[in-house]
Amino acid sequence: MKMSLRSALLIVAVVIVAAMVLRSALKATEVDLAEVGRGDLVADLAATGVVEGYQGEVGPEVTGRVLEVLAEEGDEVAAGELLGRLEAVQAEAGEAQAEATAGVAAAQTARAAAQLAQERAASGARIGRGAAALGTALARLRDLEAGARPQELARAREAVSAAEADAELAAADHARAKELFERGAISKADLDRASARLRSVDAGLRSARQELALLEEGARADQIAGAQSDVAGAEAELDSAQAMAGQVVALEQSLAAAKAGEAQAAAALASARRVLAETEIRAPISGRVSRRYVDVGDTAGPGQPAFLITQPEGIWVAAEVDEEDLALVYKGQPVTVTAEALAAPIEGTVVEVGAAAFPRGLQQTRAKIVRCRVRLEQNSEVLRPGMEVDVNGSRTLAEDVLLMPLEALVELDGDYFAWVARSNRAHRAPIEVGRRSFQQVEVTSGLEAGDRVIVSGSAGIEEGARVKAKG
Repeated sequence: MKMSLRSALLIVAVVIVAAMVLRSALKATEVDLAEVGRGDLVADLAATGVVEGYQGEVGPEVTGRVLEVLAEEGDEVAAGELLGRLEAVQAEAGEAQAEATAGVAAAQTARAAAQLAQERAASGARIGRGAAALGTALARLRDLEAGARPQELARAREAVSAAEADAELAAADHARAKELFERGAISKADLDRASARLRSVDAGLRSARQELALLEEGARADQIAGAQSDVAGAEAELDSAQAMAGQVVALEQSLAAAKAGEAQAAAALASARRVLAETEIRAPISGRVSRRYVDVGDTAGPGQPAFLITQPEGIWVAAEVDEEDLALVYKGQPVTVTAEALAAPIEGTVVEVGAAAFPRGLQQTRAKIVRCRVRLEQNSEVLRPGMEVDVNGSRTLAEDVLLMPLEALVELDGDYFAWVARSNRAHRAPIEVGRRSFQQVEVTSGLEAGDRVIVSGSAGIEEGARVKAKG
């Protein structure tokens, strides 16, 4: 029985379709594979930053016309150095007047101090003399009133007895000398000496007898009255000296008033100098003049900066780290700083991690950043405050763990799995994961070192599908 043409064509079509289905079933999908292995999980940090430094804007504290500009952009200046000056005619006149007043007040204080010192010395001398005179007068009066003491009478009688003995001896010597002279045994000079001695001894005897007589008689009334008068005079002199000490108190008060006036004048002078200083523009810090905002003749005043001073040696970088990357930053972390202006990266160290998060921009209130301070480990002549830089670093999140590429991780309904290639076929392997970086993920269970996982090309793959590595 012959087959019709239509039947033959149908058979051929079925065979062709069957062949195509079989070929499709036997064809392997090309995929990218990566081998699972152990290692350290390292996350890279990339952030933008701004170079910052110690800067200070300075301007006058009063309004006026700029009289002098003493610094230009690029000049090195020291803290406190004069940068510019406003017109200050009234302030200078006020300072001159205050200086003159302070000089007069100081002179008055000096005169008052000198007068006080002089009066203190004179008053002390007067009181001392008066006290001494009174003491002497009182002692003499007490002696006169007390009369002669037994010891004094005894000494006076002894003095008389001694004088009488000397007189008898001198008389005997004179008689012998006269006899010898008459016989020519001695000279006239020897006789004269004997006569002179006799006269001296007689005079001493008379004085001793008078002193004894006075002691035995006692003080006369007129002597006691005179002594009492001397005491009264000494007391009056001492009272006068003490009364004059009141002048010292008055001079002390004058000196205190002079000192108060001098202090007030000094305060006025300090105020005048402050007013004059307010017309001067001085560097707040040592550094370099970055900007000069004023020229001679301009009007400047409070709140208007005249100069910007920058310290180029003390710069640092304020890195702006995204909040999701904050776990990758730590104090003491080494980083590198790069910028278009730098020929080579500069090493840096994170020295401070901000305690608060801030909006990245005025319009993006949800996107937050944390400012971290980076110390530069070397000076740069290129970087300037305000320049934008890139900050790069890394942090080891885990050591010696099982790792696979993050691209191989598949999430479905909250569960994780990976496509594993075994014997050129794809097998779905449920896994559990731990920490992850932007490139890798830690596998805590479900895979072993040496397993090959599909990184890309797994779209549409089913369990057991044939796969082969690309290339």
